[in-house]
Formats: sequence, structure tokens, C-alpha cells
Amino acid sequence: MTFKSVLLAGLLLGLGACSALPPPQPERQAPRIAPSEPGASVLLSELVRVAALSPEQRRRELASLDGGRRLDDVRRFQLAALAEREDSTDAYERGIKALAAMEEGDPRTQALVELLKRSLKARIEIKQQTLRAEELQDKLDQIKALEKSLQQRSTPGNAP
Repeated sequence: MTFKSVLLAGLLLGLGACSALPPPQPERQAPRIAPSEPGASVLLSELVRVAALSPEQRRRELASLDGGRRLDDVRRFQLAALAEREDSTDAYERGIKALAAMEEGDPRTQALVELLKRSLKARIEIKQQTLRAEELQDKLDQIKALEKSLQQRSTPGNAP
């Protein structure tokens, strides 16, 4: 009989401990993305699609998107992704403007948009630094040529 009483006491203690715990909270569901807001997966697939396009196809799509007046967020992102592939500061700036016009989305989408903005800004900066380096190289070449001509003048010529 002692075994049954110990078993009963153990079960009652277990049940008492379970009733003392707060009820489990229902799991929070991830916020649903409205149909008008692009999801990060949609934007990522758009980046992959744009990367696979040929330069001519990218130019055609970029021209068609530039002509459009009212663009949704997916089209704005597509415009920015296409602009990133161009080799023009103007295209990079158009891409940044398109991304700035996008509405706030979920955190993953915003992170993707911010990364593309940073990429475009970095490309603009690299382009500017490259131009500056080329200017400095040209000036350095001019200085070297001038130095060489001055050295030739300062050396005494062979007199007959």
C-alpha cells in the first residue's frame, strides 16, 4: 500500500506543478505581407533574373521601365537592379531614387533594399574615385614629361 500512496503523491505533485505554471502563450505568427508589398523572396528572384539577362535585354527592360510613370515597388526594385548593372553614374542615381520611392516593407525586404542602395552608392563612389585617379595619372605623366624635357635641356650638349 505504501507504493500506491507514493505513486499517487507523485502524480498529485506533478499535476499540481503543471497547474502552477502559466498557460502557454500562443505562438506569434509572422506578419503577413500585403499583396501590394513585395516579399524579400520576390525581390531576390528579381535580382537573380536580372543577373541572368544579357546586356541588350537589360538595356531594353531599363528603357521600358524608365518610360513608365506609375511603378509599383517590384518594378522600382527591378529598375534599381537593372540600373546597378549599367556602367553609368546617371543610371546608379536613378536606381537610388527608385529605391527611395519604395514603401516601407517587412524587415527582410528593407534590408535587401538597403543593401542595393549601398551597392549603388558604392558604385558611384568607385566611379568618382576612378575618374579622379585617371586625372591624377594624367597630371603625373605631364609632370614626368616636363621633368624629362628639363633634364635634356640642362645636360650640356656636345659642342663640335
